[in-house]
Amino acid sequence: MSRFAAPRRVRPTFTHKPHTLTTKGLAPDLLRDASRRLALTGLVYAIGFSLSLALNLLFLHLGWARPVGFSARTVVRSISLALGFGVFLYARRPGLSPARVIAVGLAFEILGGLLLVFPESLTLVDGSAPSVVGISWLAVWVTFFPLLVPARPWIAISASLVTATMSPFAMWLLTRIGHTAPPVSTLTFAYLPNYVAALLAIAPAVVLHRMRVQIVEARALGSYELIERLGAGGMGEVWRASHYMLARPAAIKLISPEAIAGSRRGEADELAQRFEREAQATASLSSPHTVELYDFGVTDDGTFYYVMELLNGIDLQRLVERFGPLPPERAVALLLQACESLDEAHAHGLVHRDIKPANVFTCVLGGRHDFAKVLDFGLVASDAAYGAIDVRLTQVDARRGTPAYMAPEMVSGARVDGRTDLYALGCVAYWLVVGANPFEGRSVFELVSKHLHGTPEPPSKRATQPIPPEFDALVLRCLAKAPEDRPANAREFAELLTAVPIAAKWTEPRAAQWWRENLA
Repeated sequence: MSRFAAPRRVRPTFTHKPHTLTTKGLAPDLLRDASRRLALTGLVYAIGFSLSLALNLLFLHLGWARPVGFSARTVVRSISLALGFGVFLYARRPGLSPARVIAVGLAFEILGGLLLVFPESLTLVDGSAPSVVGISWLAVWVTFFPLLVPARPWIAISASLVTATMSPFAMWLLTRIGHTAPPVSTLTFAYLPNYVAALLAIAPAVVLHRMRVQIVEARALGSYELIERLGAGGMGEVWRASHYMLARPAAIKLISPEAIAGSRRGEADELAQRFEREAQATASLSSPHTVELYDFGVTDDGTFYYVMELLNGIDLQRLVERFGPLPPERAVALLLQACESLDEAHAHGLVHRDIKPANVFTCVLGGRHDFAKVLDFGLVASDAAYGAIDVRLTQVDARRGTPAYMAPEMVSGARVDGRTDLYALGCVAYWLVVGANPFEGRSVFELVSKHLHGTPEPPSKRATQPIPPEFDALVLRCLAKAPEDRPANAREFAELLTAVPIAAKWTEPRAAQWWRENLA
């Protein structure tokens, strides 16, 4: 077990990320998507030339196309088809750096443009058409390529102009092998749209680059960048994030002020002060079964954010929904770990107030399987001096918590302490072995009324598996209406759990096998 220091708000004057000439200033998510974009572009290019090749063969067979220069155009289209599929296959290779992908993409734009315009140049010199009808496909290519494959604006513009120059370059090559160039007027009408398209592509390239930069800045929190939204709930959102200077993934929970304070004025400042005080207290927790808090802060718009360790696993809510009720021995193993987390929190005067299956996570950590982590110690209630919470200090949090797991004292507005969390943990235990909550209702009012006055059925009456009587009794004791009738603390709860007779213990080999078979 190792302690970690209270988090600091890191506000660096600069950030540094490895980059190259082609990737500097580009949005990280755009760089990560560069391979997929290039692969898609190569595939579309190849499909386009496949259709062109097939249509030209059909037109020749029907007598609609002149055979002059047909073989040369067919060879060029075949090379273009191979190039497109080659780029597609290359971009799908794992482990490619964004810089290499973009470099290959720019080369593909230029070479692909040359092959694209070569059949058109052959048409001009072999006399099969007096002039180019309509806009060259090269104009379409130089317009849309910068929108598909990312690059810095000036690089994208330069590549577009070079690609547009492939038209006169192709004509020059043809003259070098003995063909006669058409009149200047014909070439002007053929080449001018390509350069116009390349210049017009400047505007969307610059605008898109600025938009991407703004998105990155908007999604930056201190030294962290938001990567992917993992989930959302009533209190906010959870995002996968990365640190700009450390190779450490993280999870960031965003809690909007509207979700907590509503429209009452003056609450935001009080919450901000309390948020910082309680985040410091939460950071003092060292139990390995409490999610690690790396950093915290408040944005300019009043959004609270927590930076936490990123876990690889599943919460107990989804675990039971997906795989069904757990055997009692596995439920006991997970609950014991949750008790360890709560025991330390309660010793520090922290009451979680929102213990529920979705806030207990099981994961693979350090080679151990089914390693439980208690989440969302975000806005816990705390009063270390008295070890209990005065409801007058937690009016803002009255809406917090989940009705299906709220202890009677929370519903009635009475003082809460660690035994409030044990009530909720008893509900979690019920859920784990039964696959249902101890109380259910058609409305929040009906549900909280049952928590206040209802008598739950023993888990064994509703479970589809044998439940030890001692486990039944312990769960019902946790669900007692009066806090004094419940276990005195999380440590006593853990001792009672340990005393539950289990025929087959939930061991590390059993847990590892389950993870290999179900969540590998």
